[in-house]
Amino acid sequence: MKLKFEYLADRPADVPLVIDWWRTVWADRMGGDIELAREQLYSSLSKTELPIHILATLDGIPVGTAALKLHELAEVFPDYHYWLGSVFVEEGVREGQIASQMTLHIVEMAKRLHLPHLYLQTINLSGGLYSKLGWKSVTEFTHMHEHALLMFRIL
Repeated sequence: MKLKFEYLADRPADVPLVIDWWRTVWADRMGGDIELAREQLYSSLSKTELPIHILATLDGIPVGTAALKLHELAEVFPDYHYWLGSVFVEEGVREGQIASQMTLHIVEMAKRLHLPHLYLQTINLSGGLYSKLGWKSVTEFTHMHEHALLMFRIL
C-alpha cells in the first residue's frame, strides 16, 4: 500500500470524515454542533495560509490527518505560535508509522514556510513518538481536566 499526503483543501469532500475522526477523541472540545464544526473546517481550508490540514491516504483512502497551525491552546499559551496539531490516525492502521510520517511531513512544510519552531501538545507525558522524532518537553499542564505535555522543536 502506498502512503501519500494530500491537502485537505484538495479533498473537501473528506471534511465530514475528518470531523467524525476528531469527535472520537476530542468531542468534549468541539461542542455539540457538528455542522458548525464542519463549516469552520471548510472555511479554513488552505494550502498556503495557516492552518494547513493534510490527509494521509493509503491507496487513495484517507487514514489520518494532521495540521500546521498558527495557534493551539491560545487560552493557555497565548504567545506560543506555530503548532503541529489535530493528529489522528485510523485505529486499524496505527501500527504503520503513519503518525510519525505525518509529523515529519508537517515539520518539512513548516521548514519550507521558514517557520522558526513548532509546538505540540500530547497526553502521552513521556512524549511518545514525538520524543523519538526530536521534540523536547517544555512543561506539563492541565487543560479541560486533562493532564498534557507541551513539546517544542526548533526547525
